[in-house]
Amino acid sequence: MELRILGPLELYVGSARLFVSGAKRQAVLGALVLAGGAPIPIDRLIDTVWGAQPPATAVKQIRNATSDLRRLHPRLAENLRLAGDGYQLVPDGCQVDAVTFLQRAAEARKSLAAGRAEEALAGLRSALALWRGPVLAGLDRPALQAQIAALDELRLVTMEQRVELELAAGNHQALLGELATWVAEHPLRERLVAQFMLALHRSGAQADALTLFERTRKVLKEELGVSPGTDMQEAHRQILQGFRPDSRSHAMRHGRNNLPPAAAHFTGRAREQRVIQEAGRIPQVKGQPLRSAPAVIAIDGMAGIGKTALALHAAHRLTPSYPDAQLFVDMQAYAMTDRPRDPGTALGILLTGLGVPPESVPGRLDERIALWRRLLADRRALIVLDNVTDTRQTLPLLPASPGSLTVVTSRNRLTNLMATQHLTLQEMSQSEGRALFGKIVGDDRPHREPAAVEHIVDLCGGLPLAIRLAAAKLRHRPGWSASHLASRLGASGQWMTTLQAEGGSVAEVFRQSYEGLGAAQQDVFRLLARVPADRIEARTVAARCGLPVARAEQLLESLVDAHLLSASGPARYSIHELVHSFAAQLAGTVAEPFPERAEECLAAVSTGDGRIR
Repeated sequence: MELRILGPLELYVGSARLFVSGAKRQAVLGALVLAGGAPIPIDRLIDTVWGAQPPATAVKQIRNATSDLRRLHPRLAENLRLAGDGYQLVPDGCQVDAVTFLQRAAEARKSLAAGRAEEALAGLRSALALWRGPVLAGLDRPALQAQIAALDELRLVTMEQRVELELAAGNHQALLGELATWVAEHPLRERLVAQFMLALHRSGAQADALTLFERTRKVLKEELGVSPGTDMQEAHRQILQGFRPDSRSHAMRHGRNNLPPAAAHFTGRAREQRVIQEAGRIPQVKGQPLRSAPAVIAIDGMAGIGKTALALHAAHRLTPSYPDAQLFVDMQAYAMTDRPRDPGTALGILLTGLGVPPESVPGRLDERIALWRRLLADRRALIVLDNVTDTRQTLPLLPASPGSLTVVTSRNRLTNLMATQHLTLQEMSQSEGRALFGKIVGDDRPHREPAAVEHIVDLCGGLPLAIRLAAAKLRHRPGWSASHLASRLGASGQWMTTLQAEGGSVAEVFRQSYEGLGAAQQDVFRLLARVPADRIEARTVAARCGLPVARAEQLLESLVDAHLLSASGPARYSIHELVHSFAAQLAGTVAEPFPERAEECLAAVSTGDGRIR
């Protein structure tokens, strides 16, 4: 059985075409094909057929439509199955032209990456020959537009790749009519315009090429308020200088990987790993992706909780699903010696990571964004943006291609980021903490003193960084026992000197978070040292600081978003024991901002009723 959606919907069994009559049946079948074998609930099928105003008999009509489809042929009846309250089109034995297109295009890109340009060009021509028009032409269904637009975009990107190879092969004259049609349909698609300019120039029509540049430049300025990007500017330069480029450009290179190594002895986070693996999975039909939008996974949590370790562990496991690029950039939100990395600088790192020569990286931010997204338009790329400050720093770096996955880590809750999944990491459980501790120590001392190890994990508050540093200390002190380490950690003030190593310390990452706060937040944070760690209330903090309760609650909530506090109820909070201890150390070194009311406010805090007596 063959289903064709790259143009009007067509169904074939063998050489016989079966006509799917009626817009309702076509919409149902088209939606099922686009789903790539995934089940579609009946409410989504209703939305596909009727939109926001379905008739009262919508469920019955969908059932009737699927029954009609099943009666077209036994083969279709076998593949079109009930799934929950909806339906799915099982892909077994079913050939879909969209999948064939993706397969041929992918094989062509592999050939190109291997330096076989002629083979790649033949493959791209074969892939594009499957298209008979827009996806599901004539079937106007808003609910399907995101998936349709994704496939239409892949067609355009593949066509642009083919044109680039045709130009490199000297077939510029044969392209003129085709490019004129495409540019008329997409007058602001700059890569197409640039290719048409080069085809005109190499065919001896330099004046026409320059006229096309000027006309497009004016339209971009008047309609979008922007100047031509890198593609058009480079074509313009080549025309003026008579330059003929090499057939292999940086835009065609594949397989870039600059991921740091995954953390040794990674332990736990089973639920989070499952969530990331599922969110990063690309729905496929016969091995080809049919996801309509890029995936974004946001991981937040307090300093030292293991965000980067989880992100890199997951990224390495997902690498086979994203073979074209696996890129990492540290956004330096809490670097002590550097300012947070601005998006333009980060894009420069990412572009060079993709193989763009430094001298070819555009100067302006909007041009870097455009080039970044164009290079990833038809690629399956995985990007890790580590240690970001906020959503504004993140958005310019997100690819737009449905084949991409971006994993973002931050100590702040990125509430404005439209992520596929938001994960907030909590402290490790006792069993996870003991397992991590034992793996790092690497000998039998933890097994000889399980109670001491349990006490160490408690003293570390389940914080992975603290557990790692404590275990590393024991590993490099063969004469120590686990109970000796526990006694050192339990001694007043000793955890700060014990939980440190050449690569950093727990106190250092806490200080980075503290330094990232505003002055009022810092004042309130230091005050928390004088309040029981599990009994922090907005009214008591307001009394201590001489602030309105609403303002105190606002500051405390901002500390929750920075993962320096946890919300335990309305206007009630708790603080991690190590963070609480760090606040106490700060309070002893920084003059308090509200000394005149300290005695009476502290009395109110200690009674817990928030009233000044």
